[in-house]
This record gives sequence, C-alpha cells and structure tokens, in this order.
Amino acid sequence: MSHSRAEVAPDEYDPRVLRLPDGRDLAYCLYGPEDGAPVVFFYGTPGTMFLAPDRLVAVDELGIRLLVVDRPGYGASTRLPGRGVAAAAGDLAVLAGHLGWDRFAVWGGSGGGPHALACAAGLGDRIARCACVVSPAPFDAEGLDWLDGMSALNVEEFTHALAGEAAYRPLAEQLARSAVAAAERGGLAVADDYDLAESDRAVLAAQARSPGHLFRTKAAYTGGIDGCVDDVIAFTRPWNFDAGRIRVPVSVWYGPDDALCPRAHTDWLLQHIPDAEPQELPGGHVLDEPSLHRLYTWLTSGPQGSAVTPDIGLRR
Repeated sequence: MSHSRAEVAPDEYDPRVLRLPDGRDLAYCLYGPEDGAPVVFFYGTPGTMFLAPDRLVAVDELGIRLLVVDRPGYGASTRLPGRGVAAAAGDLAVLAGHLGWDRFAVWGGSGGGPHALACAAGLGDRIARCACVVSPAPFDAEGLDWLDGMSALNVEEFTHALAGEAAYRPLAEQLARSAVAAAERGGLAVADDYDLAESDRAVLAAQARSPGHLFRTKAAYTGGIDGCVDDVIAFTRPWNFDAGRIRVPVSVWYGPDDALCPRAHTDWLLQHIPDAEPQELPGGHVLDEPSLHRLYTWLTSGPQGSAVTPDIGLRR
C-alpha cells in the first residue's frame, strides 16, 4: 500500500492506489456504505483525499458512497507535468471502470469545480449530475476580467503562475510551509491575505480542532506541492473542453461573500452551461454541514444508474 508522501495515514482512512494503463499511480479513498449512491468529489487547490470528519456527516446520513481522488502530483498520485483540467476525465473513467461504476454523480469545490465540469463534458451519460461549487470560470472566458475582485493573495498566485512553474513554485512552497506551521500551532492553515469571510473561518476553525487536522494539512500541502503547482498553472491555461456542450444536469453553487471566486465567474458559468441551475450558499467560499447536506441531496435526487460494486484487488 502506498501512502501520502506527507506521512502514513491514520487508521480511520483506507487509502488505495490504482496503477493506470500509462504506468502512473492514482491514489484514492472511498467513504460511506458500499451500496450507497455513487458520488465523486474533486477537492479544491490544494487539497487531499483524506477528508475531515465534518465533511462526512452528510455522506453517512444520506447513504453516499463517496470517491475522492488525489489528482496527479498530490499524495501518492504520480505527477503528470503539464496536465490540463480536461485530463481529470480520462483518469476518472479508468478508475470508475475499475470500481464497477457505470453511472455516478460528480462535484467539485473551488479548484475542483473545473475538474468536475471536465468530467461532465467528457464522460457524457456516465455522469448523472454535476455540481460546480464556488468554482472559477475558464481563464480565457470571453468577456470576463478573470482576476477582478479576487483576494490579493489569489491575484499574486495566479500572476506568478502565468509566468510558469519556475516563477510560481517558490511562492507555493512558501505558502505550504506557512500552512503547516500554522497547523502545528493549532491554527488555520490559510493565510490572512486570502480575505476569507468570517463564516468561512468559523468552519475552518472547527476543522482545525478536529482529529487529524495536522495530518490532513501536511497531506494537502507538503505531500502534494507538485499537484498544487500543476493545478494553479492549469487554471491559467485553456480548459480544452467546451462548457457549452455539457448535456448533463449541472448546478452552480456560489457564496455571496466569496472573495476567492468572485460572482462574475459564477455568472459566466451560469450563462454558458446549458440549463445550469443556480444555488446560493450562505456565507462565502467554504461549505458548512447544512450546505453539504443540501448539495448531496441535489446530487442524488436524479436517477443514479447501476449500484456500486465492491472494490476488489489492485490495492497496494
């Protein structure tokens, strides 16, 4: 069994690794009952497949079988230099086939939003529903001033990323060190310059007090710095799929106090994804438990197709 490069996972997690046809490893975790409704979650940037306990309350209550994948470069997932947002669909197709998932819902939060949309665009009828949550729009979106209204640190990060990896990596490493140091002190692993709403900080503060906070922070930042670098650079490049050609039910979730993903991004997505359904969240960028419950209820309210089959073999 391979584990995150940050450290060995605590016993409450069950990390797994699939060897892809091109020889790369793809790490993932499964949560909830084995016969639950299949849902895939793409976390934000940076992130980890190891979820905090409060993120799983709705999963357990609603009977969700949740799949969380570490994107290439995070944790034990082999890096794929130069990857774009659209690459997520190919990796998920292989993993879903391995799990026996013929049809499933997918959602992504923040930096995971574009990856969820990539799957909705690329996997067609295999996707029952897609939720795009506090997500950016494409960087080359026509008529959108992409950086306008973002927090100061977001603007700094994306400005460096536009110049390439050599320019952005030192900043990413500095932010990772600061995040881990803050978690070691029992604080929030989020810099003040991100200008988060008070409601966001309240949710994150509760997570900081939960078991395994330091482990999850190290897994997201120290263990996955390559993934973070590649994510942020990918967001400044074309998505290589047309959001206007998505034909599965999509909801676009936004927070009125969100400083990381301004409302103009939400408006662009709603205008360009056919029949996209707006869903307003309380607060800003971070979902609280009631919002997660509402989100999973929406994701599983349509027909899900085949049931989940047990995950067998290919564990290392």
